Amino acid sequence: MATTNLPFVQQEMIRYGMSIYFALGLIGNICNCIMFTRPLYRRSPSSVYHFSFSICALLYLIWTVSPQLYTLHYPDLQKESVLYCKTRLYGSVVLGLYFRYILVCACADRFFATRVDVRLRSLSSVKVAIVLIVITFIVCVLVAIHIPILMDIRSNTCGMFGLYKLIYAFYQIMTNSVLPPASMIIFSALTIRSLHQRHTALMHARNRDRHLLRMVIAEVAVNIITAVPYSANLIYGVATYYVVNKSAQRLEIESFMTFLAQFVLYMLSVAPFYLFLFVSKPYRNEFINIIATCQTKCIRRRNRIMQVRVQNQTATINDPVIHNK
Repeated sequence: MATTNLPFVQQEMIRYGMSIYFALGLIGNICNCIMFTRPLYRRSPSSVYHFSFSICALLYLIWTVSPQLYTLHYPDLQKESVLYCKTRLYGSVVLGLYFRYILVCACADRFFATRVDVRLRSLSSVKVAIVLIVITFIVCVLVAIHIPILMDIRSNTCGMFGLYKLIYAFYQIMTNSVLPPASMIIFSALTIRSLHQRHTALMHARNRDRHLLRMVIAEVAVNIITAVPYSANLIYGVATYYVVNKSAQRLEIESFMTFLAQFVLYMLSVAPFYLFLFVSKPYRNEFINIIATCQTKCIRRRNRIMQVRVQNQTATINDPVIHNK
């Protein structure tokens, strides 16, 4: 029996908060996929990374949020199937790692694109982007392979047990909370420094590329912001790993704080589209143009349908007259 109201609050946050996340994330990532295949962006390597990020974020939301919404009304399958217990977390971790390190690749691409050295600048290309995307996915799949091997169901609970629980916490801190944000900050700082060193860079750089850099930096900021509570929760878990005989109230509070940290973490897969609309005028204008074009096509189609109906009605009215003659 619950000793606090936190389990109820968590359930309501899943019911309403996760539902909003899910809807906004699906809409935003689908719009991103459409936008980054437009002629304005499709030839830029940054756009390839953003497109891949959006596809991954879309799959991540479907893979992670759908089961939580399902368990509001039905039994949790993680407690009943060992295979599902292993694959659900494995898929979540792989997808989470993938879109974080794709963002690192996007930051590196912006750095290479601003370099004077031709050899370094040649690394900013669509071909290199595709190769790095494939390599990153393979590495993420292999790096997380220990999860389905060592996870198990015990006492009707799907999770890590024994020493592996502590090792997994360190693993998550390094792969999610330390390496990606640190790499993003380093590449972003080097990019800004490179631009300042080239006094004419901002004058000669294409407007699209400058705004792509803004978009990448906005994603980096969200990544760092969302990683802070998640990292703090992981560190707390490591620090209290050997604490035994925790009260039921403390366990509920810790469980809720873990959920809250993960809830904030989902923002990284939801926010990019809305950030891009805010920070990039070309992106915003292109999106408005798409909406306007779709609206115009719908109006024209409606008008054609109305014209056909009027013509059919006119023909129907005139048929008896013609027949009488």
